[in-house]
Amino acid sequence: MSGNYAYSGSGISAIDDKGRLSVPAFLRKDLIASSDGRVLCLGKHEKWDCLVGFGLSRKIDMLAEIDKEEEIAIARSEPYDRDAAGARKFSSLQDLSFDASGRFVLPPMLQAIGGLKDNVIFHGIGKTFCLWAPQALLDTTDDVPVDKRLVEFHLSELGKKK
Repeated sequence: MSGNYAYSGSGISAIDDKGRLSVPAFLRKDLIASSDGRVLCLGKHEKWDCLVGFGLSRKIDMLAEIDKEEEIAIARSEPYDRDAAGARKFSSLQDLSFDASGRFVLPPMLQAIGGLKDNVIFHGIGKTFCLWAPQALLDTTDDVPVDKRLVEFHLSELGKKK
């Protein structure tokens, strides 16, 4: 499970009536390797109005980030709240299993938090990938750097209009 993983690319997946969708194939290999199996960690993105996904190994990195933030705060004689930092990173996070085809059930809580209804755009951003409601991604401003033509292309694949 050790190693570096880079999630890249974009794709779309439909959510069925039972709340199931599939992790796109281009993300699965690294996701399986980074989890030492078929586990998807999924939760609310800290800054953007979407969900964030990654493999189990990223959780260890997140704890190390908290340690580093605390060390920097101590060096500057500034207060640091480890519990608040942990809550931002871990409170909505769930470990979900997926099958060989990448299918998993999106819990209703995460579906609501992410504003996900019919379709989900998977958007690789390096150490993680994001799950966006297509319209939410189209409506974002410059704080989320994405070529909106990618979203439009994926929607056109489904025969949907923006």
